[in-house]
Amino acid sequence: DSLTEGTGVEREQAWPALLGSLLGLPVENLGRAGDTTASGLGRLDEALASDARLVIVGLGGNDFLRQVPREETERNLTAIVERLQAGGRVVVLLGMNLGLFVDDYSPIYERVAEARGAWLIPKVLEGVLDEPSKRQDDRIHPNAAGHRIMAETIARELHPLLERMNL
Repeated sequence: DSLTEGTGVEREQAWPALLGSLLGLPVENLGRAGDTTASGLGRLDEALASDARLVIVGLGGNDFLRQVPREETERNLTAIVERLQAGGRVVVLLGMNLGLFVDDYSPIYERVAEARGAWLIPKVLEGVLDEPSKRQDDRIHPNAAGHRIMAETIARELHPLLERMNL
């Protein structure tokens, strides 16, 4: 979604580009502003068309904002993970900590990752959206400093998986 696409920052400041630099690995950014889990599922062929061995799925923010029923979000995420795995990909789910006071979405990511054997990076937005100096004025999108935190968090959490995959 827009968090991955890098809405409001230059493309090279978005977390996927920063992650590629941190890891020394190519990272293709397929994020698209406005994507929900349903629209992400609908354009999954883009990810399946690449020769990527690992796919990072960061969706759910727009589901939360549009009040998509959590059950629907969970079904869509499950379908995304299953299709990617059936295509031979290792799947990493980014757990979105979306609620300001109550986070009803975190358990979705945990259940899907556990049930499907996906790698979970929980609360990927921690220290970003709850910190005004790390987000844009819209209070939803990270600024360049927030994207740096996301990239560093993802890189740190991915390190053990990448070692197992010999990447």
